[in-house]
Amino acid sequence: MPGLKHVVDWNSIAPERSRPLPRLEDCNFYHCMSFPDGEEITRRGWDLRGRYQKYIGGVDVAGKTVLDVGTATGFLAFSAEQAGALHVTAVDASGSNEFERVPFADALFNKDRELWCRNNWVYYQALQNSFWYSHAKFNSKVDVYYGPIREIWTWKKRFDVIFLGAIIEHLSDPVQVIGNLAALANEKLVIAFTSAVASEEPFMRPQHTWDDPAVNYVWWELSIGLYRKVFRNLGFDVSIETASGFCWQTDPPRELERPTIVATRKH
Repeated sequence: MPGLKHVVDWNSIAPERSRPLPRLEDCNFYHCMSFPDGEEITRRGWDLRGRYQKYIGGVDVAGKTVLDVGTATGFLAFSAEQAGALHVTAVDASGSNEFERVPFADALFNKDRELWCRNNWVYYQALQNSFWYSHAKFNSKVDVYYGPIREIWTWKKRFDVIFLGAIIEHLSDPVQVIGNLAALANEKLVIAFTSAVASEEPFMRPQHTWDDPAVNYVWWELSIGLYRKVFRNLGFDVSIETASGFCWQTDPPRELERPTIVATRKH
């Protein structure tokens, strides 16, 4: 890209459409899954089964092109496909260097970034395996692109509906990412199941205390007022829906409710 050094051009990234079926023991499932052959993956991460439509704010994707950002195991992508989407595309990170962490002097991320990236890649490869295991089980046609989300603005593709499922809190600059993705959305941008401050004042604040290096993967929560302002600036109207998900990562595991932000482009 002339004039832009060290920027990944998303138009040069080739989609992946299939991989050999991984071994189940090599997978790390972020979502619980139920497959057509009767196999079930349970008690893993988040269980969104039976909650998909509410999770995405009731948006109808039938006949639409859909982009699932931060797909992980792919529950939203495969659910959109099963809900009649015209075509579904998923994106995720291509390497550990694309992940961001709240800085702590004693955290491995800051002390030895190269080692942290190697260690994290082991986890992330198993997460990718869970996607491709599910992809094969569903005989899915979902395309997958791996690349840095911070540079997705270079992409010339457009999608009718874009999902960001519970990833805003993992981004150091969520407002810029929202802006970059909004430019790719023809109709709707859905920020699903996100922690948001119930205030119409526009601000964001740390979601956690930033005192514990073990919780360095969570950054900000935005106020409802800031979501409205950002999307208004981008030419979208906003509605706030209630989403739910069952979390196996809490002690004890429990059902949680969070807002889903549905931004609809003005015409």
